[in-house]
Amino acid sequence: MLASTPFRISTAPRFHDAHMGAALLVYLTARPEYPTHAGLSEDGILHVHLQTLRTGERLNHMLLRYLARHLRVPVEDMEIGAGEESAGKIVCFYHITPAELERRLRQWLQGAHTPLVW
Repeated sequence: MLASTPFRISTAPRFHDAHMGAALLVYLTARPEYPTHAGLSEDGILHVHLQTLRTGERLNHMLLRYLARHLRVPVEDMEIGAGEESAGKIVCFYHITPAELERRLRQWLQGAHTPLVW
C-alpha cells in the first residue's frame, strides 16, 4: 500500500499523443461468470471485462473488436502496442487524435450509463 505518492490522481483517461494517432492504457480481464462491461479508473486506465473463456491472441482480438465497436474506430486502425501477454495493455489507435478518442470514450461510457470511475 502506498502511503503517499508524488503523482496527481486524475479521472482523465490516459492518452498519449502519437505522430499518427493515440494510445490508451487498458486493463483487461475475462471470465464467463460476469457480464461484459467497461469503466475508467481514477488513474485514467480503461478497465474492460469481457464475458468469455478466450485467452491469448483470441482474447486480444475480441478486445480490439469490442473497442472498435464502442469507439467507432475501424479495427484495422488499432493494434495492441504492448502487453499482448498480460492484462495491462497499450492499445494504439491510428488516424484519430487523442482529443477525439477521449470524446468518443466519454460519450460511450456516459451513454451506456457506465460509471466513469471504476
